[in-house]
Parts: sequence; C-alpha cells; structure tokens
Amino acid sequence: MNKRLRSSLVLIGLITWLMTSGPGALTDVSLEPIVYTIKFPQPDTHTADVEAAIPTGKQAAIEVMMAVWSPGFYRVENYADRVQGFAARSVDGAPLAVEQPMKNRWRIQTGGRAQVVISYRLLCSGRSVTTNWVGSDLAVLNGPATFITLVEKVRRRHDVKLELPAAWRSMTSLEPAENGSQNYYRAPDFDTLADSPIVAGNLIVNEFDVHGSRHYVVDAGDVGKWESKRAAQDLEKIAHETRRFWGFLPFRKYVFLTVFRPGGGGLEHLNSTLLTANSTRTTTPDVRWLSFVSHEYFHAFNVKRLRPIELGPFDYEHPPNTTSLWISEGLTTYFGDLMVARAGLGSAEDFLSRLSSNIRQLQSAPGRLAQTLEQASLDVWNSGTSGIGRDTSTKVSYYVKGPVVGFLLDAKIQRATRGKKSLDDLMRLAYKRYSGERGFTAEQFRKTAEEVAGVDLKEWFRKALASTEELDYTEALEWFGLRFAAPNVQTPATDWKLEMRADATEAQKSQFRRLVGGAGK
Repeated sequence: MNKRLRSSLVLIGLITWLMTSGPGALTDVSLEPIVYTIKFPQPDTHTADVEAAIPTGKQAAIEVMMAVWSPGFYRVENYADRVQGFAARSVDGAPLAVEQPMKNRWRIQTGGRAQVVISYRLLCSGRSVTTNWVGSDLAVLNGPATFITLVEKVRRRHDVKLELPAAWRSMTSLEPAENGSQNYYRAPDFDTLADSPIVAGNLIVNEFDVHGSRHYVVDAGDVGKWESKRAAQDLEKIAHETRRFWGFLPFRKYVFLTVFRPGGGGLEHLNSTLLTANSTRTTTPDVRWLSFVSHEYFHAFNVKRLRPIELGPFDYEHPPNTTSLWISEGLTTYFGDLMVARAGLGSAEDFLSRLSSNIRQLQSAPGRLAQTLEQASLDVWNSGTSGIGRDTSTKVSYYVKGPVVGFLLDAKIQRATRGKKSLDDLMRLAYKRYSGERGFTAEQFRKTAEEVAGVDLKEWFRKALASTEELDYTEALEWFGLRFAAPNVQTPATDWKLEMRADATEAQKSQFRRLVGGAGK
C-alpha cells in the first residue's frame, strides 16, 4: 500500500470511528431519548417484557413501528408477529387509545402529552441470528426483532435497561450509559441500536487489544468443551491481519458473540457479529470455523462501512434491491479465507481447498447457466435463506460464484499491472472513495477496478456478472501457476481441485505465495 493511500485510509478510519463509535455522534442532542426497559420474569416461557418511554413532542398522535427485516439478512421476517399485548399509557398510568394501521405499525393518541409509555411482550423462541431467544440460562436479543421505535427521520438517542436474573451478565457492542448502571446501554440512533445484538446469561469472556481497539470474545449457551481461550487467540491473529490489510480498524470496541446451540449461521454488525455454533461437532476452532468468523469480521469494512448505494440509509420497512451482493458477500468470503491464510492459521492448501470447493459447487450447478450473478443478487428476497440454500438447478449463489469471480478479478488486476496491484488495492481505494454515508454504484465499482488495473474491464464485468457464460479460469491458473487436478471418476468430490503445477515457474510460485501470504509480509 502506498503511503498516500495508507494515510488517507487511516484518516478515514479515524473519521469513521468518530462517526460510528463516538459517544452520541451525529445524534440530535435536543431530542429526548427513547428509553427501553426489558425484563425476563419467566425465562422458561421464552418471553421478554418490554416497556419504552417514548417522547412525543406533544403531538396529538404518534406512530411507532417495528422492522420487517434485518440489515445483512435478506429475508422479510415480519417481527411484529412475535409481539403480544401491545398497549400504551400515560406516565401516570392512564390508558391511551391505540390503532394498528399496518401489521408492523401502531398509532397512539397521546392527548398532547410530552411522553407516553408503550409495553409489549415478545415471544422469544427463535434460534436464528436475526430472531430472539430467551431460556432458563440465556437471552439473545436482536434489535430489529426487539425494539419498537418512532416513525421519524431524525437521529434520536435510544437507551436500553436490562433487568436480568441475578446470575446473568450481558454483553453487546453498545456503549454503557453515562450513569454507570450495570446492564444499561445507549445508542446514538436507532440504526446503531438495531445493529447491536445483546447476549445475556452465563457468559465466558476473553479479551484482546489490537492497536487500541478492544475486542471481546463472548461464548454463551451450551459451550461444552469448546476451547474459548484458543479461539480468542486465533481471532486475535485474524484481527491483526485484517488491520494490516486495511491499515486501521474503524472501531474502538468489537464483540464476537458466539451462541452454542443447535443450528448454524452468522450475521455481521457494525461493531460486532452474532454467531451460532455447535460445540458437539468440534471443540477446537478449525480452519472452517475461523474462515466463517473471519468472513463476518471482514464485513465490518465491506458492507457495514463500504456498501452498495442501495443498502443505505436503512429502510426497515422496505427491503432494498441491489446487483452488488457479489461484492458485499462474495468478495467478503474470498478475503475472509485469505485473512485466515495470511494470519498463519491455515495453509496455502487450505485456501485452495476452500476455493476449489466453491468452483466445484459452481461448475456442478445447472443454475449457473440459467441465472447471472447480478440476477442472483436481485433475486435474494425471493429464494433461499438470504442467498443460502437455493435451488441450484435454476439459480446460482453469490456466496459461491462471488468468491470465484473475486479470485479471477484478483488475477486479472495482478496480471494487467505485472503484480504491482491486486484486488486488495481495489478494495482499499473503493473504501477511501465510497465508505461511510456515500456508498457506491455498480458502475463506480467497475470504474475503480479499471483505474487500479489500468485496463478496460467493461466486457470482463459483463461476462462475469451479467451473463450466464462459463467463467474462464485460464488467466488465473497461468498467473498463479495452478491447474485443476485430473478428474477422478470414483471420487467426483475431488473434481475441480486446484493444485500447484509441477512445472510452475519461480515467478508463478512467488505470485501465489504473495496472494496467500500478503504483499509485504
């Protein structure tokens, strides 16, 4: 990375830190906050009781709403279905009239009062990374599925007070409230609140620091014999490698929240990630698990701060459409795997194995000839679970084709610049130009790629993203000295297996070592 770009990225990182992590940043301090109190009187019933003190500005009526989807998880979930017994009252206890004009909205007649109190019970029996769970020893709260807020466009502070069973503690990326009360948090605006899951219960917490950014590795649920300290040590290496890649970290606090329970999945957030894992399958963090978590951590940059323009500002009632999830998810998968290799937690063979698996899935799916990568992104709301589990006979996954296209684009840029530039440089330049409030269009991303590569990539992008033509692996294989192993009829799972050519030149080997080892290491 050249010194000018590094300096620019560090400055952008500092600004982003202040904008997204600073106490009360960008909040209209003249506005009274919304204050939530959440109680768990009977955890065994899988419910939580919520009260919220809502300022009204002395309007005769106010409207409040609940999200219908969670940013990063592209599926409409209608969280209002889990709300029971919604009611409103004045501060002194007088009941107020409530209408429900929409499934996820409530209109409250305030009588001109300055503040009203709403209350509702949440059914918390979901085990996904976007729904809520409450049990005898654990609570998992996701913002969109938990908080009902005012229908408004301003940035208003939101506070959360948790009243927990005596033996429980809570963890979240939210900042603690100024008064120092335990389990009392604040968010500068609803976006931050919605993007900061909370886990409470009997928690195992390990910590580490990366250049002033404090990281918390939190394990909850059926942890079993999971090696929590070992996992934290490995994640520290990934965090250091990710910082080396970008030149900075855009937060001063980051929280890995891992809930051990049946199922699987992970979701990125601004300053945290919520993960589901199963300790009965393994007790040691392996390359697969580390790549999974690395993917979510890389998202703190790619999609949470560098995003397609269609994905922000968030509209929690109207899901957005974009053609660029291959960048947000596919390239994040590619770099998530690379960060594990570059951090020394996986070998070059491990990286090739994961890339080969994606190529194999792609080339075995008839859907690659029926749906383009851009269409796969636009179609995300209509098929599969947020892009996963699609019918591969008619559709293609950007989680599968995206990282493959990323690998081919990386080789394209490197070959065009004779190894002077790579996909790494494209991501850093895109971050410099389009991170934060701006976002990028698909055309802007392509033109930035052309600027880095120094060649016209319009036809290459058309073929890779907007057509169902077969991908051409020739250039990438030649640049890195790789080949596909000979097919084995008896073990088709080894088809499309990447391996180093026996006659690879020293230049090719060096180029591949730089890919998996990181330039300058």
